Amino acid sequence: MKTKRLFTALMMATMMSCGIILAQPCQKDKRLTPEQRIEMQVKKAQQRLLLDEATAAKFAPLYKEYLEAMQQCKPTCPKQQKGEPKELTDAEIDQMMQDRFAARKKLVETQETYYKKFKKILNIRQVEALFKDNGPRRAHRPCMKNPQFPQMPKGKMGQAPAPCDKCPASQK
Repeated sequence: MKTKRLFTALMMATMMSCGIILAQPCQKDKRLTPEQRIEMQVKKAQQRLLLDEATAAKFAPLYKEYLEAMQQCKPTCPKQQKGEPKELTDAEIDQMMQDRFAARKKLVETQETYYKKFKKILNIRQVEALFKDNGPRRAHRPCMKNPQFPQMPKGKMGQAPAPCDKCPASQK
């Protein structure tokens, strides 16, 4: 009876230690280079679209070109200096908005261009699936490195945040 309990306890300890070891991040995992990331996206798109070998051979270089063109459509974020975040001037805000609009126009033009190219290789349902799932995520959002509005002070967990003296809503 004691050996059965000892054996059970030993098995439990072994299983728990194996779980802890497996939960550790692998040191072999490194950040992917942009080229590797594009390769992964191409492979996933080929699998999702169920392409045969001949179509996949035509699709891969065009899709790589498309992904690179979409990367160039992202608006550039202005460099933020370290230290206290400065408040933007009206001219800087206007310039950021103009840049954002230009980036959106470029994005739509790029999508229209590659839509026509993809239609020559894929059927229309595959093209729809490709454009529905892909594209830049929230390219129209402002750069988060340079917020335009002051951040609210954070409260402790479970409590409301402390009132902010900079925000007009909290000065009532």
